[in-house]
Amino acid sequence: MVKKLLIDNPVVSRQVFYPRKMSKPDILDPKVKVLEFGISKKITIGGFFYLNDKNFPTILLFHGNGEIAADYQYFLDFFFDCEVNLAVVDFRGYGFSSGEPIYTSLLSDAFPVYNEFCKWMKINNLKDSLFLLGRSLGSACASEIGAHNPDNLKGIIFESGFASIYNMMTRLFRVNGPGITPEGLREYSNDTRILKFQKPVLIIHGTEDWIIPSDEGKLIYECVPPGVEKKLVLIEGAGHNNIFSFRDEYITPLKEFIQKHK
Repeated sequence: MVKKLLIDNPVVSRQVFYPRKMSKPDILDPKVKVLEFGISKKITIGGFFYLNDKNFPTILLFHGNGEIAADYQYFLDFFFDCEVNLAVVDFRGYGFSSGEPIYTSLLSDAFPVYNEFCKWMKINNLKDSLFLLGRSLGSACASEIGAHNPDNLKGIIFESGFASIYNMMTRLFRVNGPGITPEGLREYSNDTRILKFQKPVLIIHGTEDWIIPSDEGKLIYECVPPGVEKKLVLIEGAGHNNIFSFRDEYITPLKEFIQKHK
């Protein structure tokens, strides 16, 4: 209990999370849908769905820290070139989602959001072909969902993600204290969940990422169980926040992965 309370302590949360808020918008574009999922009596998670083609597979993306789902309207061509639809959801306290972010809410909210989005896809007559993409902090959500190995999930993509929550807490966020040990944080860590994966995995990481070093991407790769298809793509010269500018190096393996497993 102590270790859980420590990583969810408000002081720690203020060090870890950089939420940005926005009002729920009125959307006039028929190819853009506002997502709003009530995952508990008190928590509603918001986001956006960007339609490319109903017959294409869909990526459900959990974004990075300091980002919100609305930001991805500026990267639609990037993903649409991979022949997918794109859904992006926010964390608690980000965008127009309710609540305040804590680390364990990344895990507890992830699978309910996934299930609600799957229902939404069915209601809206979308192709039953779904991929996860966890970018940076969003890799925690992708790991949690991936550990459940839902039947309709085609593959999991980590971009600039981390494997060890201990490494992130101590190296990136400078959090220390009782329970902040590899063993004490094991049950909350991505690498613990990745050991349960049964779906194909693609890992994309920049070699010049000083926020989440590429060693974390390599550790994700090592944690994927034997017999599960996996691929590690290291983009030479890419950093954490400019990786989208390496368009061809990013899109080529992403498109190949989606087309192979869709």
